[in-house]
Amino acid sequence: MSAKPVNQHIRSTADWLHVACTHQDTAWTSEQVAQQLKEFPHWAVEFSAHSAQPTCLWRTYAFASFEGVKMAVHALMHLADDEDHHPDASFGYNRLTVKWSTHSAGCVSDNDWACAAKLDDALRHIG
Repeated sequence: MSAKPVNQHIRSTADWLHVACTHQDTAWTSEQVAQQLKEFPHWAVEFSAHSAQPTCLWRTYAFASFEGVKMAVHALMHLADDEDHHPDASFGYNRLTVKWSTHSAGCVSDNDWACAAKLDDALRHIG
């Protein structure tokens, strides 16, 4: 019995911190997304209403107050500009919800995983 090949896309969250966003639009399959989500326990995925195609990664961050939200939004804006990859985001008094999607491909790509890991890293000390 041969071993199943390791998916070359799947990385640890620490490895994603070193991946720069590109304008390459390689779509991830549902199986690849399910495997990678094991490394991103606080993230979830949305699927197309018309297919099993994963369309975005999303997460809601909770903070002690609006001051935390302000710092998080500021960090998010800097990350998005630095990576030239821009999420959909919404916020309220103590919450920030971020959705990463590669809009040009209509799906989840490497850029979304890299930005999700980098945002988690940037916000890990904001309470």
